[in-house]
Amino acid sequence: MTTQVDLPASKSLSAIVITVMLLTVVVPGLMHAPLLAQSSVNFSTEYSSGDVQVLPYSQAWYTWININGTHTIFLALHSTEYPSPVSAFVGESYNTSSGSRVFVANAIMAIEVYNDTDGNGILDANYATAQTELLYTIVMNASQTFQPTPVSKASVNGVSHFRWGVTYGSIQAILVKYSAGIVGSPYGGGLPASYANIDHFTFSYDYSVVGNATFLKTSYEIGNVTLVPPTSPNVTLKSLSLSLLHFTFAVSSEGYAVRLNGSSTDFDSQTSQTSSGINVAQVIVPNSLAYEFRFNDNYTLLTNPPVSLRAVYEAAAANSLPSSAFQGQGALDLIRVQDYVRAALPSIAGLPSSSDLNYTTSKLIYRISYPTWGGVGIKHDPTYVGYYVPNLILTSLPVPGFPMIIVYLAVAVAVVATITAVFVVKRTREIPNIASSRG
Repeated sequence: MTTQVDLPASKSLSAIVITVMLLTVVVPGLMHAPLLAQSSVNFSTEYSSGDVQVLPYSQAWYTWININGTHTIFLALHSTEYPSPVSAFVGESYNTSSGSRVFVANAIMAIEVYNDTDGNGILDANYATAQTELLYTIVMNASQTFQPTPVSKASVNGVSHFRWGVTYGSIQAILVKYSAGIVGSPYGGGLPASYANIDHFTFSYDYSVVGNATFLKTSYEIGNVTLVPPTSPNVTLKSLSLSLLHFTFAVSSEGYAVRLNGSSTDFDSQTSQTSSGINVAQVIVPNSLAYEFRFNDNYTLLTNPPVSLRAVYEAAAANSLPSSAFQGQGALDLIRVQDYVRAALPSIAGLPSSSDLNYTTSKLIYRISYPTWGGVGIKHDPTYVGYYVPNLILTSLPVPGFPMIIVYLAVAVAVVATITAVFVVKRTREIPNIASSRG
């Protein structure tokens, strides 16, 4: 028996468009107080925040940090004319000990809801064998408020810390259910199971440089997720788990590799047949450690009182996503905000503006999983570390045709060079109803 629930015509929704770029960034954004957007960032300043025009009806609130030869940049999209798209990116760029200029980026590509049936904490999926614990993805539409915190500099025990952030408030979202046989389902395709409201989504950053290492503490705070009627029958978030799917990429003038848990064996999400639990992921440029993702910490479930629980990390194989993921109608098109970001790559990272930002070649796809969730708010503070050569700055652009390496990882943050991930909301056709099958 099939039941259809009509949705009000006034609640037409948009799909999320995610844009990932190579950059080092950390940025706070603000939208409720319209500002005159400038055409470009002043890359000569030590640090600054402001607005730049990147799309006809969208601005990017940016944060730029330039210290000891390292560059960090953050961009968060917002609009002064429409509800703001929920999108932000951050990244780092610097020289490694081998003399290679590096640029590393990562972005959240999807929010996944799964039933952890085997109790191992991670989203088990292998679409080559038609097995998955995935039930839904949460597609964020647009936020009613956008509040940025501009970058500030403070000294802590003699070390300079740069802090900034942005909060998207009252986010309209769609719970899209997994449906085998539907192209892109539920990563850009599939049937909606319910509307949802996310109280807020906050991105906060604390960046510092100690010796030859950069430290980027990234804080995610996701508010309570509430289903909004009408919903399909039997749809609930109770007892379900949440996962943030990330893609990371790196660009270097030399070759690079990704290694997990201190292993000497290279890992590549595109060729691996199995996903793997991880505590540490490293980006290796020949003879040097360039970047490190420290995946060994707890998250806070914002119950009353709050509870500290173990976060679970997984390096994901490409077959843990449907082959048509992000390719169907309404998919998370990887637009590049080319006119601004790509053109700025030489200034941001000393890398060519022709850099390929194709996420489909990501060597590190990973998931940050929160096994205990059920729609309750979460706060989490993963840390990323870059290793660089102080005060070694490229003053000339790479010659045309120089070897480039691109590694994409989702959700964590920048690695060796620059990190940037942008999320944009794109208008799609109205969803007329929610269809669901009752067994």
